[in-house]
Amino acid sequence: MNIKLSIILILSLLNILPIAAQQVKFGVEAGANLSHYLASQKHTAEQTGGMKAGFQVGATVDYEFKKHWTLSTGLTLLQNRSTMKFSPYMVTHFPKTDTKINNLILPLKIGYNFHITERFCLMPSIGLYAAYGFSAGSSSLEIVQPDGEGARTETHQWNPMKGYSYPIEGSPNNAHALLTPFRHWEYGGTAGLKAIIAEHYTVSFNYMVGIKQVHDLLGLRNSNFQLNIGYRF
Repeated sequence: MNIKLSIILILSLLNILPIAAQQVKFGVEAGANLSHYLASQKHTAEQTGGMKAGFQVGATVDYEFKKHWTLSTGLTLLQNRSTMKFSPYMVTHFPKTDTKINNLILPLKIGYNFHITERFCLMPSIGLYAAYGFSAGSSSLEIVQPDGEGARTETHQWNPMKGYSYPIEGSPNNAHALLTPFRHWEYGGTAGLKAIIAEHYTVSFNYMVGIKQVHDLLGLRNSNFQLNIGYRF
């Protein structure tokens, strides 16, 4: 199904839900995340170092129905980062490449609200998300250049959403080292656990994993762990 049509259907559903819901809670939350990319092709992309820290901030909407079933959505601005070795065309031109991308995340999750006590609830949930990625500015990139009989490594700047092209010195036909841009739209699965304290305060843990690749040439999918604190009105 076309992702834009899916978003329209989700928004239409959200207009109907308040009528059927027993309780609707709006909230805000912010926190930190750890992210990297899952690579389906080890010979073209490989993570270097550990996961990278980013941040997120957003608004949430929780609908609670009879018997405590829930439907959760919202909109989050999330910045994810990663450091990887990229070998497009099975040649290592980029031994250490940083990426930094902003994302607007729209999740839709079903869950259940376990009322442990009057002042403490646990709400596990699972569902899907749609995301739109856009520029977070320049990131550093290392590129291997021929140097006589050997090679040297230079550091440059690049924008992952615009890609990167650089002429390889001494190569025939003026060949370029090329990284195609990351895609804007992607979608995937998400699961989480939210603790609700004294009706208003929240602490939540979420995991997101991409289904749609964010870079076809390198075979990359998003993977992101998030920890948030928030307030429900």
